[in-house]
Amino acid sequence: MSYYKVEEIYPWLYSIHDPMGVYCYLVIGEEKALLLDTGYGVASLMDIIREITDKPVTVILSHGHIDHANGAFQFEEAWLHQADLDVFKLHTSKAFREDTVNELDKKNLAPADFNAKEYVSKKCCHLNMLETGQIFELGDLSCEMVAMEGHTHGSIGLLIKEKHVLLASDASSRHVWLFLDESTTTKSYITMLKRTLTLEFDTFFTGHSNIEFPKADFNKFIHVAEHATLENSKPYPTFPELEGYIYEENGVALVFNKRTKG
Repeated sequence: MSYYKVEEIYPWLYSIHDPMGVYCYLVIGEEKALLLDTGYGVASLMDIIREITDKPVTVILSHGHIDHANGAFQFEEAWLHQADLDVFKLHTSKAFREDTVNELDKKNLAPADFNAKEYVSKKCCHLNMLETGQIFELGDLSCEMVAMEGHTHGSIGLLIKEKHVLLASDASSRHVWLFLDESTTTKSYITMLKRTLTLEFDTFFTGHSNIEFPKADFNKFIHVAEHATLENSKPYPTFPELEGYIYEENGVALVFNKRTKG
């Protein structure tokens, strides 16, 4: 039984679910394939990819957090935005991987052949730096890198131009964390959302669900970000040292703090 759960969304797009609660996306063109995000990297991603396609694969990281980027060590190279390089180095450190091993033990999720010692000691692959507007050609599909700062300064999305689909990972969703040390201000986040709205896409996918969302949701995200204040929000219990607050309206939530509300 495979560690990952694969679902065909379209003939050209597959989601790969990491049981620790995150989704990677495999885009398949006529000549090449592209993998957005690598999850925690607990089990072999290439093994599961090769069950879907034998085409050469380019690996793109939406941002530097461990749940999206740690599995990059399984590949020869990957692409990341420069602004998230320090975040990536921290989140792929020995300490963060040891925390992941502890979580695997608590949740009894580690596969039978998992070697914790090897996992913790793996070295990173070669990292290439992404540039805004950079296009990855897959044959019949073009994947454009879109800057989507907010959740982190180096968060990005991929616009599948021919299909009018945006892969947004954690940059825009119905529950966005904007209270981390590496997060931008809500003002910068709103500017990003409005800029992204001008792009030609009809639907988008996020990093912790493989449900297809309509572009119109971006208007909801903007509304919530513009109306969130310390006075109308509640304390957020996760990472209490960050003093987060959560504002929710119509199924959309934004987590921020005094620093990022600027």
